[in-house]
Amino acid sequence: MENSKNEESSRRSIRIPSVLIMTLLMQAAAILIWATQLDARVNGVEQQVLNSRSLNEKFAKLEERLDDVKQGMGDIKHQLDHLTERLLKP
Repeated sequence: MENSKNEESSRRSIRIPSVLIMTLLMQAAAILIWATQLDARVNGVEQQVLNSRSLNEKFAKLEERLDDVKQGMGDIKHQLDHLTERLLKP
């Protein structure tokens, strides 16, 4: 008799409520949507970083050019001062 009870209990399958399955599927879908949105945000941030790098490079080049212009202006000023001294001296 005890064997028949064990056999009967082992034959019973565990039934998972359909609501639980639907809940798990909905959570999985929500996780996929969240991960997709996260990927899009990361891509956006990466793009901004790349753009800012190119801007930094442009600013560095402009700064170098500005330094060259300042140096050139200093040279011109020095030459003008020298010419002015020569013209004003008798």
